[in-house]
Amino acid sequence: TNYIMNIFVDIDETICDTPTDRNYRNSTPIKDNINKVNKLYDEGHRIVYWTARGTMTGIDWREVTEKQFSEWDVKHHELRFGKPAYDILVCDKTDRIENI
Repeated sequence: TNYIMNIFVDIDETICDTPTDRNYRNSTPIKDNINKVNKLYDEGHRIVYWTARGTMTGIDWREVTEKQFSEWDVKHHELRFGKPAYDILVCDKTDRIENI
């Protein structure tokens, strides 16, 4: 399949609010942001959610995250874990969801 763009999207504090204790079960969706990304999906872009959930703790959050995506109607082509944990990402291609 030919996609217009290959877009990687973070989860926490991007499409949902997550408590500071990082108990992802208690994350709440940010519907406006989910709708923005879903629109990109509908326009023909490839959407990959890439998260650091469990990167530091080794806890597998896939089942919880997949259930949330289903409940929140999150359209995507792929869900990836193993994103590095960082405080600042310096990259020529980064953008915030507010700018989409």
